[in-house]
Amino acid sequence: MTTVTKRLTVVAVLLITAGAILLSVGALGFRSDEQADANIGAGFALLAGPYIVGLGLVFALSAGLTHLTTRRR
Repeated sequence: MTTVTKRLTVVAVLLITAGAILLSVGALGFRSDEQADANIGAGFALLAGPYIVGLGLVFALSAGLTHLTTRRR
């Protein structure tokens, strides 16, 4: 693996992990709160979490394609 592939893989793992944590925190905050507008952070977490996970998947796909297209020496 080249350094570019390693960096893309690390970024992908970090983004997917951060998105999953954000989704779980948002779901817990949204569920534990009884008032509709009391927890804006939970709504933001539930809104932004899938986009962060998706961005991580894009980085993972680019890491895989980079790994497949580079020549081995």
